[in-house]
Amino acid sequence: MKSLFILLFFTLSLFSLSLEESKHLLNRTSFGFTKDEIKLFQKLTKEEAVDLLLQKGNSKDIYKKPKNIKDVSIINKKIKEISKEKRKKLRKQKNKKMQEIKSWWYEMMINPRFSFREKMTLFWHNHFVSEYKVVKSPYMMFEQNMLFRENALDSFSTLLHKSSHDLAMLIYLDNNSNKKSHPNENFARELLELFTLGEGNYSEDDVKEAARAFTGYRVNKRKATFKILKKHHDYGVKTFLNEKGNFNGSSIIDIILKQKQTAIFITTKLYQEFISEDINKKEVLEFAKKFRDSNYDISVLMRNILLSKSFWRNKSNMIKSPVELIVSFLKISDIKLKPKEYNLILKYGKDLDQDLFNPPNVNGWKSGKDWIDTTSLIIRKELINKLIKKKLNTKQQNELQVKNFKTLDYQIK
Repeated sequence: MKSLFILLFFTLSLFSLSLEESKHLLNRTSFGFTKDEIKLFQKLTKEEAVDLLLQKGNSKDIYKKPKNIKDVSIINKKIKEISKEKRKKLRKQKNKKMQEIKSWWYEMMINPRFSFREKMTLFWHNHFVSEYKVVKSPYMMFEQNMLFRENALDSFSTLLHKSSHDLAMLIYLDNNSNKKSHPNENFARELLELFTLGEGNYSEDDVKEAARAFTGYRVNKRKATFKILKKHHDYGVKTFLNEKGNFNGSSIIDIILKQKQTAIFITTKLYQEFISEDINKKEVLEFAKKFRDSNYDISVLMRNILLSKSFWRNKSNMIKSPVELIVSFLKISDIKLKPKEYNLILKYGKDLDQDLFNPPNVNGWKSGKDWIDTTSLIIRKELINKLIKKKLNTKQQNELQVKNFKTLDYQIK
């Protein structure tokens, strides 16, 4: 019996994740790791570890959200009717509320219970891009963020359809001015180029016809609701991606989802996010087919990516973004921030050009080596040093071997 137990233990150990494999998986999926996570994952096989991540990732739990987001965001008067002083005060209130929301998001990224889901939420935030500086509504940005979170590992089809009704998205991409008499192509163009098919996989006529289908899609800013204004919607026959009919926005998205290129485009982006910037085209096509066959189940795609040989071969070959750097260092060093101390990491995130809810443009944040230059390296090092001096005693620093950190040791994943 004792021999059998030893044999069983030895067999399980053979298939369990090693220390390096555990670190690799958690670095890529969960903004780094805690000591407890490392201990847990070394007891699991690759399949068990990935399934655990997916299980946690599908959780709908969140921290208690900041108060009065909607009240601060909605103004029931026309801007011209409000005095300059009142407008300035409202702007400050909104900006303060956005800071609260950013801190709230960072808290969930740091928590191991939510890390993988929040990693996916950040991915979608940088895919379906909107900027607070343009939208100017904490409520709309928060609701968009929740949309990404609630659908982070569910159906891409559902996420895509819901994004076409998303208030922040419609304002950011000018669809509020898209009407039958003067179609605005911004939303339609980005839907095709950045969200689904990629450049070169549609024609200019497709953009124009798609724009017609989304005419009349509006945001009621005073109520913060979506509506379709029939008087501005084009009910005429449209020809889109070789199909003809009286299409609305939903019909356009359904046609896009029929295209093999949609699955390939999304798979390519997730491959570059989790495996390598240099893609294996054959592998991407295999993943994309399974993704499309699953009716665009994001969990199916992520399981295939995380269990692939390429994922486990490509270690320590990617640069962490500023947000990943900040969260991973807080996790690995077990630093607990007080509410007011989140202002420090928000400041450094902005200084390093990754200000949450404010990507630089519709293309989103850059990635990989683009994150690193002489200036950013100095700022990254400065942030880490500040956190070390402020939060860790000498014993903790020795345990972390802080003095042995090289410039990039805590910046790669």
